[in-house]
Amino acid sequence: MKLLNTLSDGVFKVEKAIVIVLVGVMFISLTIGVVFRYFLKMPLHWADETAIFSLVWLTFVGGSMSLKQGQIAAVTMFIDLLKGRLRHILLCFSTILVFGFGLLLLFASIHWITQPTIVFQRSSIMQIPMLYPYLSVPVGLFFFCIHSLNLCVQTIRGVENSAGHLETIVDTVPDNKPLKSLKNEVI
Repeated sequence: MKLLNTLSDGVFKVEKAIVIVLVGVMFISLTIGVVFRYFLKMPLHWADETAIFSLVWLTFVGGSMSLKQGQIAAVTMFIDLLKGRLRHILLCFSTILVFGFGLLLLFASIHWITQPTIVFQRSSIMQIPMLYPYLSVPVGLFFFCIHSLNLCVQTIRGVENSAGHLETIVDTVPDNKPLKSLKNEVI
């Protein structure tokens, strides 16, 4: 499954590039929008719409990236109480559910964006096809499915991977300190 891990790493590099470009576009469009609206008294409505569409893309691509890095939100109260084989079985089951849910949403989003009402819809200000902003959903979910499948395979095989393995997510907090070492710290 080295191929799947390499694919996931490659997708992550593409996601990073997309996010860098989108953050730049969002920053520039918001800055231009503020300058024109408040200083020149000539609002540019396209700047707001550009920032909104960039944020939508950032949300879905960034969500996929957070899964890859093991930073996605998780409620782990129950699984923290378990040890050994039962814990591993539940981790495998949960990663399979995450992958299945992502796959289900991916197919639903593809069905959604191919509807005639979506295909012919245009944005209100820039008049671009709404297919472009809506494509963020299936693209982000496609990336999510690649990362979650990789995570699923690694969890089933018991491979330790600090950037995305559920064992690591469950056993650590965001700054990667073991939970046991945080008992004496004031948060």
